Amino acid sequence: MKSIKVLGMALLGMSIIMASCSGEDGKDGLPGDKGDKGAQGDQGPKGDQGDQGDQGDQGDPGADGQDGSDKPNMEFYFQNGYNDYTGTQDAQISPDGLNDTNNEFMVIREDLGDPNGMRQSVIRFDGISGVVNTAFDTDGANCGESYRVDQAILYLYSHFSTVDVATPGYIHLGFYEDGDPLFDESLVSWTAANSIDNWNFNGAGSWWADNPFPGTDGYTNYMPSITTTSKALGWIAIPLPRDIVSNWICDASGENNKGIRLRLTTDLGNGESTRMGFFTSENGNTDLRPLLVVQTTEVEPSATTKMAPSSKAKDWDSMSYEEKMAPLYRYFAAKGL
Repeated sequence: MKSIKVLGMALLGMSIIMASCSGEDGKDGLPGDKGDKGAQGDQGPKGDQGDQGDQGDQGDPGADGQDGSDKPNMEFYFQNGYNDYTGTQDAQISPDGLNDTNNEFMVIREDLGDPNGMRQSVIRFDGISGVVNTAFDTDGANCGESYRVDQAILYLYSHFSTVDVATPGYIHLGFYEDGDPLFDESLVSWTAANSIDNWNFNGAGSWWADNPFPGTDGYTNYMPSITTTSKALGWIAIPLPRDIVSNWICDASGENNKGIRLRLTTDLGNGESTRMGFFTSENGNTDLRPLLVVQTTEVEPSATTKMAPSSKAKDWDSMSYEEKMAPLYRYFAAKGL
């Protein structure tokens, strides 16, 4: 009986212990270390491209716009042998008829001691109207409404100059007018322009009535570099009046373009003489032949009046030598020189 009692007490004790162990669960433990990332699986094959959708309907066209211009500012070069141009006419004339030629050289000379020693030259660039107007898709009658002439420069290559005393020189230009004859470079002389027409005055003289200096060829280019030493002056740049060149171009008939006479004067006295020689359009060195550069700007079609030359353009006399020669350098670049 006693042993039964002891056993019962032992069982009661075990139940109390077990009851104390069945309380609330403890808090979760700290997370374990992250395992290594598994290897990336192979990429599946690319699916087939879907069919292209139908193109939408085109909307109604808008109002016609004005045609654009690829080259609103254009520079034209006229020199015999360049781009098949052959329109330069030039020749030398003298009172005694000696050395009157249209060969490789022409001379302008002042001789105060011997009037027969004078030499003058004439030059003209035919066909320039068609070239410029074709580029702007216009004709002579409407060329002023399509573009303007901003600048025109005559470049002459002087292969020699001689003078007895150091002095500045002046190249005088006279521009032939409607009433003047058209000279023929193979027949022109001191008295005659061609086989039929004489000059208005001997020495290839003109009335020059509507030019910057009425009745004269007083449009001059100052040449301070003429010295006592005979030397080649190289390229000489002579600016031409824009209005006169525009008149040449805005004339489909070509009748207004009759050319220029070149004459030389200096501050010499006492029977002295001086002269300058230039390469002509027949010279074997094609790169040194006379060159006319015409710079133009397209006039905006919407403009109600003609546009004036840019106020930013420098006056010729204020330009440096490099600026005056810049169109010539661009021309050489266009020729790949």
